[in-house]
Amino acid sequence: MPDGHLSRRHALATGLGAVLCLGVPRRAEARSVPFDAAWEHLTFRRLTPNRFELRNSSLRVVADGSSSILYRMLPAEFRAATRASWSWQVESSVPPSDLSQIGNDDRNLGVFFVSMSAQAAESVRPDSNLRRLMTNRSARVLMYTWGGDGRIGAVVPSPHAPDRLRNLVTRPAQTGRFSESVDLDRDFTRVFGAPIERLVAVAVSSNSENTPARVVAQVSDLSVS
Repeated sequence: MPDGHLSRRHALATGLGAVLCLGVPRRAEARSVPFDAAWEHLTFRRLTPNRFELRNSSLRVVADGSSSILYRMLPAEFRAATRASWSWQVESSVPPSDLSQIGNDDRNLGVFFVSMSAQAAESVRPDSNLRRLMTNRSARVLMYTWGGDGRIGAVVPSPHAPDRLRNLVTRPAQTGRFSESVDLDRDFTRVFGAPIERLVAVAVSSNSENTPARVVAQVSDLSVS
């Protein structure tokens, strides 16, 4: 077969492949969220804070009759993320609790994802404060929760901010080790009635001030896509 004919066939095949690729949606590249110095510690008046140990790819958490939150604002290039994954383990657990009641809402771990409207997200900076962020009317916080006394998959509005902060019970109050892969778009729609808008922050919490009990846990390999 003449070389010119082969060249035309190769060009046609290459062009067709490019057209077909344009029609196939590509999944967003997973972006790692390191446990580095960009995380900030949110503490509460009259409560002993947890101990958090940042280890780059992992975060060790010790809550001994204590409660606090470690959080991180995300760069603008992370804000279109609609999925997340992480591993977590609990070596020492709180007992089951009623997450809907102040004074009885202990949990081993909560992994938070904070959504805001596109307009509100424009004002978020690396040094933005999570407590102040929560005063924005567009803020919604979905917390994947290891603890409580409900069935896996139960949605429990937080008594501290029921309209904006809600638990999605992911693991019961016991020890263990698991890897999670979640669809934030689907879960925000189920929990809040609307899909995630812009992902602006992530956070990790532990609460053991009510039992009191000692939690020893770890979160690792957190990524969003």
